[in-house]
Amino acid sequence: MRPFDARLGPHEEWAQEVFAHIEAHGWQVVPLGAERVAPDVSKVLSAMQNPDATARFVRYMPDGFAIHTGKEQAWFFDAKVGRSIEKDAYEAYMAFAGDERRVYVCIRWQLAVYWVSVRNIAFLDSREVVGGFREDHRMPIDDEEWIAPRLWPRAKYLRWKLSHPGASGTAFRYLDFAAMEAYRWKGGPVVSTVSHAGVGGRVPDVGAG
Repeated sequence: MRPFDARLGPHEEWAQEVFAHIEAHGWQVVPLGAERVAPDVSKVLSAMQNPDATARFVRYMPDGFAIHTGKEQAWFFDAKVGRSIEKDAYEAYMAFAGDERRVYVCIRWQLAVYWVSVRNIAFLDSREVVGGFREDHRMPIDDEEWIAPRLWPRAKYLRWKLSHPGASGTAFRYLDFAAMEAYRWKGGPVVSTVSHAGVGGRVPDVGAG
């Protein structure tokens, strides 16, 4: 299995659970995302080292959008597994959100699920995080506080990539789950499906945020 496929597997499983849960509560889901509508193109985009702004936007578009005819509402959403988010993904979400559109990120980490508006995503302090790494593993930080492995000297970056083949190498930040506690789904631990973590068995209220 290629590193790209290994990263995609858990995400795709989680995305399908999120899709099913949203649809089960009366919303129509329309898939987006290059990995879903054009897998071959997605792999090409993933392999790019210095993609332009449009290529980054296409690669990181949300997984889909939900629409409800009766409510006359719609919103974008993306499913994520893990404790970090890539800079390019976050910037794509913000571009989709613009000034008034709604974009939600459904994050699964360990036994918790967080359903949070992209505008309310919180990050840990990158300098504090990196300061806790072993000295030879302390990654560079860019001007916007994102951890950026590719800012290492090329030889060091390539050595790191060789020992971390599943890592994309793109700039990222760690999520601050404590700061996002208000957006954690209540109702017990997540077992295998998102429905175990719903707020009272409902899709979270997307009318705010």
